[in-house]
Amino acid sequence: MRTSRVADPAPDTDLTVLGSPVYRAAKISVGTLGVAYALSTLIPFDGQRPAFLDTWFYSAVLVATSLLALARPILVRHNRPAWTCVGAGIASWAAGDIYWSANFASAEASEIPVPSLADVFYVGLYPLAYVGFIVLARATVRRLPASVWLDGVVTSLAVGAVFSAVTLTDLLSSSTGGALGETVTNLSYPIGDLVLMVVAVAALAMVRWRTDPVWWLLGLGAAAFAVADTAYLFGLAGDTYEDGTWIDGTWMIGLVLMALAGSLFRRRPVDEVKGFAALLVPILFSLCALAVLIVGTLVPLHPVSIVMASGCLVAAGVRTALTFEQTRELTRTRVEAATDELSGLGNRRVLDSALPGMLGSLPPGAALPLTIVSVDHLREMNRTLGYTAGDMILHTVGSRLRAALPGDAVAVRLGGAEIAILRTVAAGTPESIGRDTALLLRSLGGPVTAGPVPVQIELSAGVAIAPGHATSSAELIHCAADALHEAKANRSEVEIYDPSLRGDLSSHLLPDLLRAVENEQLFVYYQPKVELTTRRPVALEALLRWRHPVYGWIEAEPLQRLAAQVGLTRQLTRVLLLSAMQSCATWRRKGYDLGVAADISVADVLDSHLPYDVAKMINKVGMPPAALTLEIAEEVLLVDARRTATALGQFRHFGVRLCLDHYGRSAPSLTRLRSMPVDELKLDPSFVEPMVNSTQDAVVVRSTVELARSLGMPTIVEGVASPDLRDAVALAGCFGVQGGLSGEPMSADSLQSWLASPHRVPVEYQPATGQHHHTQAGPGGWGVDPAAGRHR
Repeated sequence: MRTSRVADPAPDTDLTVLGSPVYRAAKISVGTLGVAYALSTLIPFDGQRPAFLDTWFYSAVLVATSLLALARPILVRHNRPAWTCVGAGIASWAAGDIYWSANFASAEASEIPVPSLADVFYVGLYPLAYVGFIVLARATVRRLPASVWLDGVVTSLAVGAVFSAVTLTDLLSSSTGGALGETVTNLSYPIGDLVLMVVAVAALAMVRWRTDPVWWLLGLGAAAFAVADTAYLFGLAGDTYEDGTWIDGTWMIGLVLMALAGSLFRRRPVDEVKGFAALLVPILFSLCALAVLIVGTLVPLHPVSIVMASGCLVAAGVRTALTFEQTRELTRTRVEAATDELSGLGNRRVLDSALPGMLGSLPPGAALPLTIVSVDHLREMNRTLGYTAGDMILHTVGSRLRAALPGDAVAVRLGGAEIAILRTVAAGTPESIGRDTALLLRSLGGPVTAGPVPVQIELSAGVAIAPGHATSSAELIHCAADALHEAKANRSEVEIYDPSLRGDLSSHLLPDLLRAVENEQLFVYYQPKVELTTRRPVALEALLRWRHPVYGWIEAEPLQRLAAQVGLTRQLTRVLLLSAMQSCATWRRKGYDLGVAADISVADVLDSHLPYDVAKMINKVGMPPAALTLEIAEEVLLVDARRTATALGQFRHFGVRLCLDHYGRSAPSLTRLRSMPVDELKLDPSFVEPMVNSTQDAVVVRSTVELARSLGMPTIVEGVASPDLRDAVALAGCFGVQGGLSGEPMSADSLQSWLASPHRVPVEYQPATGQHHHTQAGPGGWGVDPAAGRHR
């Protein structure tokens, strides 16, 4: 982290330097002086051009331009190597020109030695500029695809072909015939300019012709240099060059443009040219190369021009072939990305893209049924026949579906064994759509050869119709999934979504539950466990409840089912345990010797991290381990005995008490009960309620209580809501009860008042009234107000 803090501020620091008033003033001054000198070369002055313009003023502008170019790498770290090369190249050329002006300005052309020290500095610009341009381009674009490299080759060769066709033949012919050193020196300028143009254009192609003024200033500066050098050499060949002409002004403009390019800095990267515009650039340059070849058939051109133009067209052909292959590969990739490999149908992306459009363009009076078809028992067939057989079944169903549906229908595989069908119906009732769906399932459900013998497959379908059932994509899919669930539950072939049957809100509440923890909508309530002999509370069970902003209070059991569907069981268990232990530690410090109990699921029991997390919580809150009782669902008896015993033994190792909850809800195993390392047995209401009116059931309960007592387990009966049941379980020998009769669940605030009461005996137990209070929960446990029936 320390390294990142040092590295991150660099761009801001660079921007501060380049945007400082001093730097901006220097930039404006250099630009103004350079433009002023260039304009002065265009003024006639009636044949009497002031001498100072081409002596000390010209040299001063060159020095200022060089200093501005070198200031960039000295003051700014960003792309320092590239700008060091560019600045050194500008300074090298400026030093050569100042040396030439000081020593040869008034000499005759025949008296100027070639090569001289000025030529060394002049030519020094080229390799430094080449390196700077390439390094800067690679720093801008880290990874270059083959298409970008080819664009660079095409454009640079085209520019080289045009430039060499216009200048190279005449310049080379005028540069030969002298001494070797003079010939090499004179050839270095046109060749250097040719390579400079090629490198500049290649660099622009590498950065994909970005609309960045930095690159365009560099490119224009290189072009100005090439034009000035070419005109200078033609002037020397014709003995027409004079100081202070537009050629000197063009040189100055080229230097100033490249220096000003280094003074610019953009905080955000600019967009590159994309789409047809990116292809248009190499096409235009290819046409220029083709024009050079056509001209070459009419007039003699230098072989370099012909070779470069030919190479440009070859590279353009390779680029065209690459573009064609990339387009074909992109098309194939798009098809594969939207196709399910097993069924040959579309995948979820197709449905997500098609459904909103079809909903938005639904004609008046038309309907849009979404049908989700499921291959029943596919998991069992995979387990029995192998996954190859399951893949063959899905492939066959997909093939039959493509043959049965009209062309405008959309069929996609959602995943697993489910396939979605989307089609627009001009007119139709839910009944007719249901009949059409049933006919479709019959055409899909024939035998499938997926092994030694044909397999008869069974299909179920749920249908939701827009706009009647839903007007949004997500809601329509949700309704169709609900209808499919209903079809499977009823073992019916086709079910049309029925809004009146939406009694189970669980699936619609799942997204809200994911946000409930952050929104602090979960609360812990406490319900007392009362000893029957003394009618005094011995512990409190912690229950996690959710206060939904729309549906109100959601009880512990449906909340546990919801949490299991979205993978929040472990997180909510830890929220419940920590809150319960903190409350228990608080009331024990106040002198109330009461324990706390909390439900944990089978998944929690098998969570190897939970025992250690519980131990950490106990140490954190400072309560005795034995004050905590973990109530384990009876379903733990169905899990492997060895794994269960090992997992429960870890809790026992830390001193936590264990209780087997909901005993008797299913068919309990007395043998497993004997081997379970639990401290307490909690009987389910469905197990004990029949004993009030049945002597036989009373004997069964009494036997279970006696067995638990012989194993050292006290028995607690939950859900006791009537005095008759309380008296019956007391007669059977049960230790305690829990339920509405002994006290409804209380919030943390109500619990403090209840603990502070002098007797803490529920109102229902006071003999003066002889009545009890019981609050019935709503259907499925939804919308219950936990404040109702609370002990006061």
